[in-house]
Amino acid sequence: MKKKPSPRSRLTVSNPGPNPSIVNRHNIPAKELFLYAQSFHKAAKALAGSLQLDASPFADFDASPVVFMYRHAVELHLKALVLGEGGNFLATRPDALSVHKTHSVSWLAQFVCQIVSALKWEKEFRSEGIETLTDFKAVIEDLNAVDPGSYVFRLPVSTEGQDSVSGQVNLTIREFGRKMDALLELLDSTADALAAEWDLRSEGPSEANGNGGGFEPTIQ
Repeated sequence: MKKKPSPRSRLTVSNPGPNPSIVNRHNIPAKELFLYAQSFHKAAKALAGSLQLDASPFADFDASPVVFMYRHAVELHLKALVLGEGGNFLATRPDALSVHKTHSVSWLAQFVCQIVSALKWEKEFRSEGIETLTDFKAVIEDLNAVDPGSYVFRLPVSTEGQDSVSGQVNLTIREFGRKMDALLELLDSTADALAAEWDLRSEGPSEANGNGGGFEPTIQ
C-alpha cells in the first residue's frame, strides 16, 4: 500500500521542542505516538545493522534490545492508528485509556482489521510477506508470542539443535527485522491513507470526490 498525501500532516505536533517530563507522560496524542513509533523503528534498524555476525557467547543478549524495539514500534504504530483517524471508521471506538495502557499487539491489531474491513481495503492492505488480513494476523500473533505483556523478553525462534547457536540467532534476527520492517511500513502507509480518507470525507461532497470522500489505496 503506497502512502497517500494528506492535507493534514501527521508529523505536526503542538510542542516539537525538548520535553523534560517525557518519561512521565501518559495519554500521549496519536500524532506523537506515531513519532515515537518511527523513532523506535529507526533505532531498531540501526542496532540490528550494527550486530556483529561473528561467534559470541553474548549473541542472544545482543539480539534482545533489537526485538524489543521492533515490538514496541509496532505497538505504538497500532495505537496511533486506533487513536488517530483510523478510529473514525470503527463502529465503536475502544476506550482510549485502555488503548494507552495495553501492551497486547493482538488486541490492538483486531481494531486495525476492523478498520480495513469497514473500508473494504482488504486487497490493498498488503506488503512483502503480508498478502491478506490472515497473513497480517499471523505476523501479529507471532510478534505477540515473543512477549505478550511486553515485560519479559525471549527470542522469537528457538535455536536449540543448531550447530552454530550464534549464527542461527543472527539469521533469525535478520529475518525478524525484514518482517518487522515490512509490517511497520504497511502500518505507516495505512495511517497516511486513513488520514487522507478522513479528510476527504470531512470536506463533504465535491466535484473531486463526488460522494464526500473515498479513494482506493494503491497497491505497491
